[in-house]
Amino acid sequence: MLTESEGSAQVPDREAAPFRLLARAKAAGIRGALVTISQIDGGAPKPLGTHMAVLEDGRHVGHVSGGCVEAAIAAEVVPMIARGRDEIMRFGKGSRFIDIRFPCGGGVDLLVHVSPSPEMLAEALTRLGRREAFAIAFDPGASQAAVRDFSTTGWVDGAFVRGFLPRTKLVLCGRGPDFEVLARVAAAAEFDLWLAGPDESVGLGPITRLKNPLQPPTLPLDPWTATVLLFHQHEWEDALLAQAVAGAGFYVGALGSVKTHARRRERLAAMGLPAAQIDRIHGPIGLIDRAREPGMLALSVLAEITAERARLDRA
Repeated sequence: MLTESEGSAQVPDREAAPFRLLARAKAAGIRGALVTISQIDGGAPKPLGTHMAVLEDGRHVGHVSGGCVEAAIAAEVVPMIARGRDEIMRFGKGSRFIDIRFPCGGGVDLLVHVSPSPEMLAEALTRLGRREAFAIAFDPGASQAAVRDFSTTGWVDGAFVRGFLPRTKLVLCGRGPDFEVLARVAAAAEFDLWLAGPDESVGLGPITRLKNPLQPPTLPLDPWTATVLLFHQHEWEDALLAQAVAGAGFYVGALGSVKTHARRRERLAAMGLPAAQIDRIHGPIGLIDRAREPGMLALSVLAEITAERARLDRA
């Protein structure tokens, strides 16, 4: 039986939550629909491809607006689930629902895919869990949807394709208040986190212990990973940085002043690292010059990482 907690918005990964709810409902014999923003007319509170899930009993998870119309959308989707075929409905500008409007004045088309298959839901959750790029192609004429290789979000030959890229993972190595605050702010901002440091965990969740500066663990790097080192004792840096700059991540940064970074570059060059790899390191780190207070440093670093990730996704 599906419990309220399983169908609530408390699922940690907001992107996976609609798929989890539908998969659990399907296993419990409860029908549902995956609702997707398939067209935007003017301004909209959420981007193209945003999902929410609706069950035949009216429960729902996810947001396709700022939270103002989800209940109304769910009420309209329930009879569509009973009809058993995919449909597209308009909310906001140009909608027949004249009493439901977005504050931004825009409109969205919502593609309602009824009865998503268990295989599609399971495959989507597996790909999300593995941090793989993929896409789901929705064919509303045939009321079908299937996982496929990644392509960008949009309409292609009568099908709506929703592309998924893994969210940013932050590999954070360090110790002290800067490390602790950055970890907490990144978690609140819904980064995937992998933490490592010489000290015991201080309530931040699982942490990989660093025991020998010359023999660091293997960093879990992929193309959507940012690596940040926050050490004031720089003997912990070199082996970790050598691994990070040779890896697949899109961002590498380390704490320190201009003079500290110059000395860091000299050490890494003496180790034989190519200049092109050393040049990948952001230092001084962050968008705000001389951000020394932990909260300001955290915001500065995460803003820089987010800007780099946005450029990566646009490339």
